[in-house]
Amino acid sequence: MAAASRRRAGGAVAVAALLGVYLGSSNSRLALVELKAMDRKLELHRFMGSWYVLAHIPVKLVNEHLAHNAVETYSWDEKKQRIGVHYRFNEKALDGRINDSYQRGWVWNKDTNAEWRVSPKLPLLGYFFSYCGLKLPYIIVDCASDYSSAIVGYPSRTYLWILSRKPAVSDAEYQKLIEKSKELGYDEAKIRKVPQIPDAQIFEVPSS
Repeated sequence: MAAASRRRAGGAVAVAALLGVYLGSSNSRLALVELKAMDRKLELHRFMGSWYVLAHIPVKLVNEHLAHNAVETYSWDEKKQRIGVHYRFNEKALDGRINDSYQRGWVWNKDTNAEWRVSPKLPLLGYFFSYCGLKLPYIIVDCASDYSSAIVGYPSRTYLWILSRKPAVSDAEYQKLIEKSKELGYDEAKIRKVPQIPDAQIFEVPSS
């Protein structure tokens, strides 16, 4: 397989121009109650590491709707008390052009650790928006007790990421995650399954 099809431990969901994502989703699905993070306490250190994106409602501003081999990785910075996020995928094909995105995240709800705020690294601007206090909500709405799968959402339900520690799961496991997303108010018709290489290799996360 071409080197471009291999993935580094990559991170973070929901990477896009900060204002573009916010403004593009603030008025959607008003009929539904705003999506909330799960109440159960998340063990932050267990959530860190690499996750395969099995399915999503993508951020089109960063070509996520073209994603193959999507991998997200989270790493905790104890000194700075923040989360480093890297998101990597191949565009259009399993060996397509590699798309890398970076974010920084902060735990917003320290009682549960399931609600974060994130800020993307933008071309030329870097992490400018984070210094201005402009950060996007990032909510973990479900996580398996063994941390084998998780669902990350957005308050308006404009975006969704279904994550797994494995690049491929059984049809039954996949459908269970889809059904859980539907219970949370998501429209199944909008959910895109991400093509993945079943035996994909994950590499070290590049510095953000």
